[in-house]
Amino acid sequence: MRPLKLTLSAFGPYADKTVLDLQALGDRGLYLITGDTGAGKTMIFDAICYALYGLPSGRDRNIGGKKDNGEQFRSQYAKDETETFVELEFECRGQCYTVRRVPGYRRPNSKSKTKPSVKATLTMPDGEV
Repeated sequence: MRPLKLTLSAFGPYADKTVLDLQALGDRGLYLITGDTGAGKTMIFDAICYALYGLPSGRDRNIGGKKDNGEQFRSQYAKDETETFVELEFECRGQCYTVRRVPGYRRPNSKSKTKPSVKATLTMPDGEV
């Protein structure tokens, strides 16, 4: 499996929609992710793992003091109207797939008492969802 593109929206420290074109890194399979403490490096791994498995990258991750695996990913810096999601395009055995996952979270200032359900979709190489 080779990640091709990662899109994060209101996810962790990424308040706006952020697209990481991982194809631009080449296909050698070894990459360095570097930056200041708190810059969002680990959240990139969390986003990939969440997209694929619905869980953060570490077994004991407790992001932002929240224990719910859905609400913990919502960026505290995002605007109320910005949707929280992660989308990963990846290649496996020469075929391209896209997985999109929306964690369950209450929209700020929402009058709804219920938390939206977690949504996940996998788009197959032939376009079937």
